[in-house]
Amino acid sequence: MPLTADDLRFNPPRLDDEVLCRAAGDLFGVRGEMRPLVGERDQNTLVTTAEGERFVLKVSGALEDPLVTDFQTRALLHLERTAPEIPVPRVVRNLHGQPSDRLVGNGGEAHVVRLLSYIPGVTFEDASAIADADLRAMGAFQGGVSRALASFRHPAARHFMPWDVSNGLLLDEELWAFAEDDTLELAAPVRTHLGERVLPAMARLRSQVIHGDAHSGNLLRPGAASHRVVGLIDFGDMIEGPLALDLAVMAGSFCSVNDDCASTVASLAQGFDRIVPLTSDEVEQLYDLILARLVLSALLFDFQVSTVSGATEAVLEDRPAGLHCLLEWLRLDASELTARLRSALHPPESRRSLERE
Repeated sequence: MPLTADDLRFNPPRLDDEVLCRAAGDLFGVRGEMRPLVGERDQNTLVTTAEGERFVLKVSGALEDPLVTDFQTRALLHLERTAPEIPVPRVVRNLHGQPSDRLVGNGGEAHVVRLLSYIPGVTFEDASAIADADLRAMGAFQGGVSRALASFRHPAARHFMPWDVSNGLLLDEELWAFAEDDTLELAAPVRTHLGERVLPAMARLRSQVIHGDAHSGNLLRPGAASHRVVGLIDFGDMIEGPLALDLAVMAGSFCSVNDDCASTVASLAQGFDRIVPLTSDEVEQLYDLILARLVLSALLFDFQVSTVSGATEAVLEDRPAGLHCLLEWLRLDASELTARLRSALHPPESRRSLERE
């Protein structure tokens, strides 16, 4: 059978407002105006109380493993406990003091339901001309998230996640069958390289739990005039995987925000490296990690457009930008970028010392 949206869990619930209102009120004691938010696997709803407090109600799909949802919840609790200075959503416990609850839908299906605090701000999706200092600060921010998650463990950490470039989906024949002509034109020439060189090399990199989705739509800033990060949202793509992927996802998302793509990535890497020093292997593989992420993104965008009923406007809007980033990335010389990264990051002798530890 062909690959379906259910196979990759691109199937958020579609519960009506009455059910959602009852869940927020009866389970968490929060009542207010309900407004739908975008969600790839969860049905997300903004709840605004009469007092002006805002929360995000998240209802997981019926096919979502509750242990995977618990993985995401426990990660947020871990960050709250070990790195409270990092601005991420806080878990709001239910009326019985538990971090999640159970909701039965109209068809009798069971869903995990959670309530999170709302972080105000606007995304970086329309950002342009970001200064090097701001890019370094952004990289350092994500390095701080990665450093804080290094001590987190969970039995569901190695679950299957479609956006994980290290799990082999990137090479799946059924996924490639959904690729549009413009995607194939860019991605097909590097397919063999991804399979023979990139994925085997990725498997040798150090691994830990990572956020895995620090793209421009999940990083928040105070307003359109600022490039200061004030929040990170959406822990739904968390995995245990190569640490350097956390930087690669960010770099792939922002690589074309300035005219000099290589300089942008180098600045992000400098900031990340200041908090979490990269090994020589991670520096050498960064170009390919970003390439793999951009190719997988293009394939998954095409897959969602073809298989997800009423594909979200976000997917349709993100697809052209994703292909543009892939085109710009393929125009770079991998060896020149890697040499630039080597010179931009901390000295080789300290990197060698790191690898001996």
